[in-house]
Amino acid sequence: MPTSRGRRSGGETRDAAPRSWRRKVVETLVVLAVIVAVDALCSFALEQYGSLSSVMWSEYRAAAGESIDTVVVGSSTAQRAFDPAVLDATLGTTTFSMATPAQPLDDSYTAAKQAIEDHHVRRVILGVDYESLSNENWAGSHVAFARAKMDGESLSQAVADYWKLLVSPAFFGRADSLCALFPWGYNHVKLDPGSVVANVRERLSGDSTLEAAAVVNGGWTYYGNGYGNYDNVIDYSLARKDTSVAIHGLGDFKETCLDQVASIARLCRENDVQLVVVVTPRPAFNVLVYGEKYPEQMALLQQVTEQEGVAFVDANLLHAETYSPQDADFGDGEHLNHDGATRFSQAFAGVLQALDAGQDVGSLSYSYDSWNQYLASIHQISAVMSRLDVSDGGAATVTAQTYTGTDVQVEYRFLLVDKDGGTTVLQDWSSSDSCDVPRGSHGTVMVCARQAGSASDYERYCVQELPH
Repeated sequence: MPTSRGRRSGGETRDAAPRSWRRKVVETLVVLAVIVAVDALCSFALEQYGSLSSVMWSEYRAAAGESIDTVVVGSSTAQRAFDPAVLDATLGTTTFSMATPAQPLDDSYTAAKQAIEDHHVRRVILGVDYESLSNENWAGSHVAFARAKMDGESLSQAVADYWKLLVSPAFFGRADSLCALFPWGYNHVKLDPGSVVANVRERLSGDSTLEAAAVVNGGWTYYGNGYGNYDNVIDYSLARKDTSVAIHGLGDFKETCLDQVASIARLCRENDVQLVVVVTPRPAFNVLVYGEKYPEQMALLQQVTEQEGVAFVDANLLHAETYSPQDADFGDGEHLNHDGATRFSQAFAGVLQALDAGQDVGSLSYSYDSWNQYLASIHQISAVMSRLDVSDGGAATVTAQTYTGTDVQVEYRFLLVDKDGGTTVLQDWSSSDSCDVPRGSHGTVMVCARQAGSASDYERYCVQELPH
């Protein structure tokens, strides 16, 4: 029996009639509907419910009827550096934090523009760090920010914002464009059954995004006005893994990022809004790890702010009488914890008071041109790190590197720690920063560092694993 052909009465065959254009359209629509349904289902199950971007936008919308005269924008380093309540207690302002994790500078522009339109704010604080200017935007955070903003918008505005997202330079024509179409593929919970079930349960529970955020972001506490933070304290013995250079690499500032800072400055100037660009605090070792790159690149950012006529403050270079962080102020190598944010916000309120009084806030900090003065101002060992070198013959050497000021003399001690915790002195306190490890040694080497002449057991230490 013929399958694709029919027969005429005289035994003559003919081709089957082609599908009509209507049927093709219907089939295409059905396929698209299935794709959209699967995408929606995956987004429901996998896209994180209770993201910190969602919290920010939902809390911002909840404050629609309130007076806001100052906003903080920027990434997580800004989000965790400024406590609005502390600023307001000193300045008499009403501050809201619109900073979100990994917030790209074009999203900082969007947040500032929204606050200017909605609340006619008089001041914008843009918190940045080295990576704000040197790294490519993370597509997932860009989409999370945009989708959280759209959640509370009218359908027409949400569609317009989504279209703007799809055709933005960060996505259009690039692989990252899939992030906007399939956000669950980039901004998802851990891909294990327990995490997925917990995410779905949170969506179905009726909890607000704020309540869900406290669940999915373990240890995070919301304090109000868009601001939340953690209470964990950095472990300085793990500083080697906690440097931004180890996490993100070391690159030059991108011209596009500097242009975005200039765009935010022009937005503020056109609306008679004061802009303050702030490099947020981090432990000294995470400044020193950049070497001469830090003053070289940060000077480029300062030049942009000067050209645009806006205030610039590098909190890492502030004189000690203005701001001097404590070791326990940091949650990790890049972020302040809640207590640290309280102390920094108190200090920074004083900087803003000086700015409002017409003082030159540049005089409150060391300059990039006088980098050696900053280096000489660091009087403690911020961190010690180590590396292991093994020769072809199997001989191992552990070498220490401390991050401290130029006037600090350091001495080292190397201990072999076995699997049971027992210790053997490999090299007692001396100025030598390297130690040969006996062949056949197993376990770890504990590298201790202290200032020369100190009687303490150590000021900083790190642990170096030995090969098995």
